[in-house]
Amino acid sequence: MNLEDLFPEIYRYRAQETSRVKLISGLAAALAVCAAAAYAVAHTTGSWKDYLSAVTFMQFNMLVFYGAICAAKAVTQERAERTWDFQRLTPLSSFELAAGKFLGAPVFPWFLFACMLPAALAALLLAPGQTAWLFAGRFALGLSCALFAMAAGLLASAYDDTGGSGMGHLAGPLVGLAGIGALNAAFRYLKGWSAANSQPIPFYGFQLGEAQGALFLTATFLAFGAWAFLGARYRIGRDLLERRRLWRLPAFLFFLAWYVAGFCLPQDARTGGDLLAALVMPAMAAYMAAFLSCERREYWRRWLARENAARRLDQAPAWLKGSAAILAIAVVLGLCSSGGVFSAEKSSNRYFLLFPLFMLRDFFFLQWCRFSASRRPEMMALAYLALAYALPGIMLSTANMKGLLPFFIPSAQAGMNALANLAGPLAQALVMGWLLYKKVRQVEA
Repeated sequence: MNLEDLFPEIYRYRAQETSRVKLISGLAAALAVCAAAAYAVAHTTGSWKDYLSAVTFMQFNMLVFYGAICAAKAVTQERAERTWDFQRLTPLSSFELAAGKFLGAPVFPWFLFACMLPAALAALLLAPGQTAWLFAGRFALGLSCALFAMAAGLLASAYDDTGGSGMGHLAGPLVGLAGIGALNAAFRYLKGWSAANSQPIPFYGFQLGEAQGALFLTATFLAFGAWAFLGARYRIGRDLLERRRLWRLPAFLFFLAWYVAGFCLPQDARTGGDLLAALVMPAMAAYMAAFLSCERREYWRRWLARENAARRLDQAPAWLKGSAAILAIAVVLGLCSSGGVFSAEKSSNRYFLLFPLFMLRDFFFLQWCRFSASRRPEMMALAYLALAYALPGIMLSTANMKGLLPFFIPSAQAGMNALANLAGPLAQALVMGWLLYKKVRQVEA
């Protein structure tokens, strides 16, 4: 019995994604990039170690990004084509559906990965003394990160309530970009460990050496991937009948902030700026959850009409839970940063309040769009928010009025008073909150 017998979804994806033309063109493209990397390395360093690094960089970045996109379309595309409800009526269990999509949707990225594998194996076999540790480390980190990115894409697809709109299809590229960011950061750590003057990686006081660091990051990626897959499987099994819990999204955001801060805290004791990464990663997850949740007029009306206080808290909109959690995380990180958020010497620490204020404004606007008559309010909100961030920078920079930038985009200037720096985003958040309140009153009526 093979995997296709256990998970019939794999057979369906293999039939759809592996046409002869697609396979031949994919093989030719993979061989071409490997040959180009060999030519470039041969005419520069001539090192098998550099060639292995180049091949695995292309190999795993492709697998993480493309695999996340394919997995993130698994359920979203079914909903867009109106086949999801029929598929859930089949005898397949929720685990079989989730595993079939997890293994089957990225079948073509795995094929491209396999096409580039002989080049990596050639570097290992021809210079084993130089490349053995590098091969083991990069493959352990790359494969675990790829599985995590695919599982996260499947999770986002399973929780996509937008009915297969354009916003649902944007989840894949966003997850893929976050995945390759994590992958390349892990590769940079691995390169630093292999250097002659390498330093151990600190994580909350633990000094992670070369082997320990690679094992820790690999185990972390696999643990996050298992969590994401189980979350997707649970959502597929319960679907809209699932009872929401107030603590789920905030608990994950706090855990993510705690995990990222573990790598940043020792450096932050001297500089105070590195902890921003521990705010940015949870903020990205909060944005993803808010945009994928479909909380329009009917949802809002049912939520406000609930009489049970505990039930109302559990059913709170995702953007409310996300913004409250990010604000609390920002306050904690700001207090942990040297100098504090109102420090004149460390204006970068103001980002701990600037980011939550701008995010609150964005979420107010997102919900306001959902109360409009737009067919795709999430896409409308995303388009206008992109303009709200891009246009001020272009226009004010062109007009030589860069001093006004902090009023419109997250920008901390050392020469500006902290309260004045926060006045712009605070005013925008209050205005959008008032406009949303007026819409809420209309819904209640």
